[in-house]
Amino acid sequence: MLPLPTRAIVAAAPFPTVGDVPSTWTPLPGTAVLTPSPTRIRQTAVPSSTPLPIPTNTPVTPTNTPTPTPTATPLVYPTETPVIKPIDQYGYDEVIPYQAFPVPASNNGWGMHWIPSVEQPPGVVDRFVGELVRMNIKWVVFLNDGANIGKNDYLVDKLAANGIMPVMRLFRSNVTAYDGDIAAMVRHYRAKGVYYYQLYNEPNTNIENNQGFANPNQYAAAWAWAARQVISAGGLPGIGGFSPGGEYDHNDFLDRTLRALAYNNDLNLLNHAWLSVHNYQGLRPFNDPDGFFLYRQYDEIVRSHLGRSLPIIGTEGGSYSSDPMVEAQYIAFQYQAMRTREPYFLAFSYWILANQEGGHFDGRWEYQALFRSGFVHPAVTEFFYKNGR
Repeated sequence: MLPLPTRAIVAAAPFPTVGDVPSTWTPLPGTAVLTPSPTRIRQTAVPSSTPLPIPTNTPVTPTNTPTPTPTATPLVYPTETPVIKPIDQYGYDEVIPYQAFPVPASNNGWGMHWIPSVEQPPGVVDRFVGELVRMNIKWVVFLNDGANIGKNDYLVDKLAANGIMPVMRLFRSNVTAYDGDIAAMVRHYRAKGVYYYQLYNEPNTNIENNQGFANPNQYAAAWAWAARQVISAGGLPGIGGFSPGGEYDHNDFLDRTLRALAYNNDLNLLNHAWLSVHNYQGLRPFNDPDGFFLYRQYDEIVRSHLGRSLPIIGTEGGSYSSDPMVEAQYIAFQYQAMRTREPYFLAFSYWILANQEGGHFDGRWEYQALFRSGFVHPAVTEFFYKNGR
């Protein structure tokens, strides 16, 4: 692994302005290459790639090349506005349209994956929630220890008090039934403002779930069992997210999961569900459909089964390079792209806010954290702090 930077602030670089339309940008000529999206479970070192030169004061001019789409078929969305009711007024058999899913006030779609541990002391929570507010982050994905009640009470209360929408991932190391009472846990946290519950994580990998091999049929059955309990307690269950670098192709895994739910007569659970995406950009060209815009492919698969879009939340994403200035360019692009996103794509979240600075013991993901010992990522100081409001 390359040595971690030790400087507190890196020299400022120009970033895209708020008015730019990022979907047509491309990186500087001859530098960005097609590389697999990094996923945290499969990386053991800093990805090696040819870094972009540090930008000059000359802005990057958008090209006239149209943004590629996953297929030649244009995306079509209903023109009629559905009748929107408060989220608690939809019956079990009623489809909740994505327009009715709760979003934070002044929603900009900017999310962040919290610290990769299932609890933190109050001092850590206070420090990093304060940073999220300063960065104008409106969504936070955090880990809960399965169906545990209590470990994340302080965090959830602080997020809610600052107008940040919590997204809970129920941590479990394999795709089997969760221990404990999921419904009781959801009732507890639903009262505190947690609507979204992601069930399992990256089930298309062999390592993430310690299951020997990835199996969409097994995942569909386990997900449905847990989703029923989430819905019964007033929560919204999330499918995925899938790893773009998993042993089982993530697009096929999503398709086969939906097929399995239909075969098991569990498709009605999607009336109250949402979909997680891990849309890592990597060092791809900005308009690569397998990077940030991966959610469009997922939407096509969903609509081929349901005839409608599910709400999609990016629960992991990002770009990693040995040069933090290169990373900062990509991070700025990803968050600015949220200004022109499709309406069903509710939020994008960078992986991760902090690691060892947040008390997590595992150093494997340290180079991916925005806050490290003696180092604040330039994306924070030169983009979020300056463009967040």
